[in-house]
Parts: sequence; structure tokens; C-alpha cells
Amino acid sequence: MFNNLKISVAGIRGIYPEDLSPEIAYKFGLSYGNFLKEKNIYVGRDTRISGEVLKYSLISSLIATGKNVIDLDIAPTPLVEFAVEKSKNVGGVIITASHNPFQYNGIKFLSKKGTFLNDREGDKLIELYRKGDFKLSKTPGKIFQDNQIKNRYFEEIYRNVEIEKIKKCNFKVVVDVCQGVGALYTKDFLTGLNCNIEILNEKPYGVFFHDPEPKKETLKQLSKYIEEKKVDIGFAQDPDGDRLAIVDEKGNIVGEELVIAICIKNILEKIKTPIVVNLSTSMVVDYIAKIYGVKVYRTKIGEVNVIEKMKKVKALVGGEGNGGVIYPLVHYGRDSFVAMSLILEYMARKEKKLSEIVSEFPSYFMKKEKYEIEVAKIKKIIEKIKKRYKKEKIDFTDGIKIIKKDGWIHIRPSGTEPVLRLVVESVDKKISDKYLDEIRELISLYL
Repeated sequence: MFNNLKISVAGIRGIYPEDLSPEIAYKFGLSYGNFLKEKNIYVGRDTRISGEVLKYSLISSLIATGKNVIDLDIAPTPLVEFAVEKSKNVGGVIITASHNPFQYNGIKFLSKKGTFLNDREGDKLIELYRKGDFKLSKTPGKIFQDNQIKNRYFEEIYRNVEIEKIKKCNFKVVVDVCQGVGALYTKDFLTGLNCNIEILNEKPYGVFFHDPEPKKETLKQLSKYIEEKKVDIGFAQDPDGDRLAIVDEKGNIVGEELVIAICIKNILEKIKTPIVVNLSTSMVVDYIAKIYGVKVYRTKIGEVNVIEKMKKVKALVGGEGNGGVIYPLVHYGRDSFVAMSLILEYMARKEKKLSEIVSEFPSYFMKKEKYEIEVAKIKKIIEKIKKRYKKEKIDFTDGIKIIKKDGWIHIRPSGTEPVLRLVVESVDKKISDKYLDEIRELISLYL
């Protein structure tokens, strides 16, 4: 029924139009309209070329179920989450494939809390889709705009950082927005922090100059640009604006893992709070937690899993090591705009360059790989790895995480792509390479 459409707590995702067609968007809109009790629905999208047609298909089905739609058009995922969380009687939908290549698109569904649907809620939505017994309203809903939400969102972030300290620094910032939503939002946001801004890869919208995932391999253009300019920091956002990576003032690629580390350290210097991150986040978080005497909780991959645990333990900071920072004082959701403001705030408070801040963290060696493998073979690989490491300490919360004294290995099926993800980390590069070789050898038997 779903062809190669990928379904997870992060929503649905696939190649347009083979997997994710306007018809499927329409039917999922009917499903969500029947699922959601609330009357009003915020709808946003990233800049992908396929986003407009999917948006109109989705809106058409939503108003057919009697829902009113607040059409935000191109908008960051965190802004839509914020809009839902801070409003009453609303839900939310974002049309985006996040960090995936341009030929992909997807639909993320929010609960009335402004967070992605959890497993229970997602299963209910899928069940409605499968049954196909949709109830239409005799009185269709209406379509509205909200021209104030952008300013409300920015102002909420500004209120929760020491904005005057940031403004006094007059930071020079370069941002690679990779033709994503940042092309329409980031300059205005950083101008509000009194930054001097240069934008890379601004247009044409939705036609990504490079792999849109903000990771070390995709930051070379930004790094080279900074080497030739005198700037304070380089930022790289993913297409829907919920993830961030950084480059220091010398052009050194810091990447995405230290984004959450810097933000956590900044917050812990001001308030003591538990930390919640996912299983694949760097050990640097544990290092920071030990310094400040706070506890680290780890969850399954998926933003909603981190958020639900944060609410349970009353954590004021959390996120994922892929550059996704969650700061509940603004809203419960990964947010690159929040991350940028917290990093600039920390630089301003400490009166240090980014390279100096980074040098204070211990070095860990993380490597990430992914393999396109059939689902049936993935199950066999997991079983093989389970037998191989049966005498080790293993966490089965999400796939298999093998925990060692000097590092860890995490293998899991992706929730957003038809791939097997492998992440290893240790205190030594040679050890990380050794872990990689061990798993590669097992995986190679099934390639």
C-alpha cells in the first residue's frame, strides 16, 4: 500500500512523486483531519519544488474534513512547532524531507502539544489511512494566514537569551542555508541579534547546492569561505531549519555534535537541570554532565522520544547530536535558530572565540555510516551482531548499542530512509576505526 514510502515517528517520507504523490498527501490529510480533534491546523513547508503541490493537496483534504488551515507556506519546522505549542485548539503539519536529498519530500504531523506524534498517536493515524473510511464535513473549513507568527517566534527566542550581550559583540556571521527555509528567515533573525551576516547558497530556493545534511562532509564550502574572510563563526542549517552545524573563525569544521555540547554547557552554567539526549549522541554530553553534577538520560532516536523524556524528568535542555537542540523555555522542538542564539550568547558571555570554546572539550572520535540494505537483510544483520557481542554490555532500546569502556557502537534501521545506520565513538581514532571494521565485516556478508 505504501510502496517505498517510509513511515516513522518523524512522519512520512519518500521520493516525489513515485512514493509520495499528491494523492497520498491528500489521503493523509483526510486521515489527519479525522484524527485531530482540534479545529485549526497550521501548515508549513520547506523550499522543495514539490512542496507547493503537496501543500495544496494537503490543505484541500484538511478543509474537506471541516478544519480551518493557517497557511504559513515556507516556514521552518521549529516555527510551526512553536505556533502550535503556544496556541489553543490547533494542530500542525510540515511538508519537508528535512536533511534528505532534493528528490525526497515528506509530511510531519504534530499533536496539539506542538510535538511530533508519538508511536501510539502515529499508529492511530496510519490505521485511519489504511481503513480509508474518511468523514467529510458538510461545512468545509477556511484558509487563513498568520503574519505575526514569525515575529512572535523570534521575540520568544530573544527573550530567553542575554540579547544585549550578543548585540554588543556585533558578531560577523556566515550562514550556509543550502537553499532551504533559512534563505527566507535567517538573515532577519540574526539581524535582530545585531550580527553582520553573509548568506551562502541562498537561491534558487529548494535546489540544494550540496548534500543538505549539515555534517562535516558538507561544510567544506563554508570552511573555505571562512578561511578567506574575517568572521567570528559559520553556521550551516538543514532545509527545514531544525538542525545546525558550525565552523570556527579559522575555518575549522567543528560539525554538529559539539553544537548541543556548547548549548548544554551554556545552560548548565546558569541553571542546574537534567539532560536528555538520544542513544547516538556523543559522550561529550556525559563529560559535561559530570562537571556540573547532573544526570543524563538517553532515549530512542526520534525527537518526540527525547521530548517526552524531557517532560517526564523536567529537563530544561536536550536534543540530538545531529545538531538538534531542544530548549523548552522557547518551545519543545529541535531548533537551529535557538541553537545559533545560545552559541552566540555563550561566546558573548565568555568573551571567547569559538575555537577557544571548542578547545575546552575533550576529543572524541565519532564516525557515521549508512548502508542501503533490504529490510529482511537488516534483521539478519542485527541478529548476527547480537550473537557476536552477546558477552558485551548491550542496550536494545533502539537497534543495538554495544557499550564499551572506551566507547560504543550503535547499529539501527533508519526511521526516515531505507538504510541501516552505523555510529561508533571512542576516545581514540584507532579504536573507532577498529569498531567500524568489525561491523563492516559483518555487514559485508549481506551486501
